[in-house]
Amino acid sequence: MNIVEFYDEFCKYVKSRYKSKHTQRAYLSDVSDFLDNCNSEKFDCINKYVVLLKKQGVGARSINRKLSSVSAYFNFLKSRNIIDKNPVDFVDKPKMEKKLPVFLDVDEIIGLLNSIENKRDRALLELIYSSSLRASETVLLNIEDVDCNNFRIRVQRKGDKVSYVPVSRRACKFIMKYIKDRKNGALFLNRYGNRLSTRSLQKIVKKYSLNSIFKDISPHTLRHSKATHLLNSGMDIRLLQKFLGHSSIVATQIYTHLNLKELAKTYDKTHPLAKDEEK
Repeated sequence: MNIVEFYDEFCKYVKSRYKSKHTQRAYLSDVSDFLDNCNSEKFDCINKYVVLLKKQGVGARSINRKLSSVSAYFNFLKSRNIIDKNPVDFVDKPKMEKKLPVFLDVDEIIGLLNSIENKRDRALLELIYSSSLRASETVLLNIEDVDCNNFRIRVQRKGDKVSYVPVSRRACKFIMKYIKDRKNGALFLNRYGNRLSTRSLQKIVKKYSLNSIFKDISPHTLRHSKATHLLNSGMDIRLLQKFLGHSSIVATQIYTHLNLKELAKTYDKTHPLAKDEEK
């Protein structure tokens, strides 16, 4: 069976299921690349595709992402009774090294934020840190989503889920200074008056972090930093899970490792026995 012939139908399915253009492009690009190299649902064909990707120098994370997209394609075929089982379920996925997320300490956050004079950019970074937002969540915000009277914002999470997230009084102050008399529409605008893109957001964060704290960070670093600071301050991990919008507690537990790492570093610096152990 030539599974390529069902690609156009899969395109329609993806576009109807996912609103995010980025998600649509990712799925369709991955599946298109797979079908260019493999036109069969046979297990051996998929294994050869994985081997090919490794030879091309594609990393484990990217390979697993591609396999996830390919798996979605086969699940689509399975739901229409074109195939009996999803062959990706039987493929050995490359193991990924678990890396702890990078985060800034509180002094670095203060230095970064206080270095920003532009009203939009100050409001932007203050909000990301305050509410631990993802870049995609931030750029999708509309003015109507911000409720500074009750110090909360309405956030569109992954999977089109919507939740209300606390926002600090401080962040609200900078947001109100930025939007002035605007009542609706995109919260953060570019210089042409259009909605700010995630790429522009990443460039903004990088520019200020390099200039102020001499570190190359991403918007996600601000999210990780806030989560780490909350956990270090004693927030319950279940509350942190809800705050971050994680569907599984497993995703939140990585911050407990960060917490332990910070504790170990503090021990090495301050505990009198630590110096004796080095001798």
